[in-house]
Amino acid sequence: MNLYKNHTPREIVAVLEHSDKLTYEAKLNLLDTIRKQSIDVSTEKLEEQIAHKEAAIANLENLEELGFHYEENQATGEITLTRTAKAKIMDIISIVLGVSLLLMGLIAFWLLVAIFTGDNEFGLDKLFIYVLVITVGLVGFKMLSGVHRFLDFKGFVLKRSGNQVVINMGGLPETHSYDIHQLGIEEDEEELIFSLGDIELIKANQDNLVQRRTLETLLLKMTANR
Repeated sequence: MNLYKNHTPREIVAVLEHSDKLTYEAKLNLLDTIRKQSIDVSTEKLEEQIAHKEAAIANLENLEELGFHYEENQATGEITLTRTAKAKIMDIISIVLGVSLLLMGLIAFWLLVAIFTGDNEFGLDKLFIYVLVITVGLVGFKMLSGVHRFLDFKGFVLKRSGNQVVINMGGLPETHSYDIHQLGIEEDEEELIFSLGDIELIKANQDNLVQRRTLETLLLKMTANR
């Protein structure tokens, strides 16, 4: 989808002046539009920004935004994938915050029930607040998915050596070995899932071009002949 196909040349030049604020996909669309419309303007700065981003994607620098760290031994060709400390901390924060919000929601639910049993004085303002806090509690309950993620990825290490991928993670009783061809990328509604056999490892936004290409690059590196 070209974001600028309905823009006039003057509007496109105006956008180009602020290209550093655009997303990677928007920059690609902008450069494509300028070339197709043969607009007489320098695109050197824009092309440098795109090249810089593509180099970062090729080096898997954006993988850490998805919670994983990539390391490759140039001498042996061995690849190691681990969970970042930031991702682990975010999981813990999600658990703590989720529990806190859930407790607030449960207390609000108890107070709401008390209104109808006569143990708590009725008031529209109270009713509104209780319903609001209960809704927040439901959000907290959903945040508790961080518990499963934290436990599943406890001690997570994935190593590729030769044609074998060895994985160790909390959700598995012991270390397992797989063939590199069992690695793949699946599409599920709005998500891209980097998986190993039936194990879901990394989830990304399907509409985010940087995340998509990051997973594609990771898969290419992990399955390349060495």
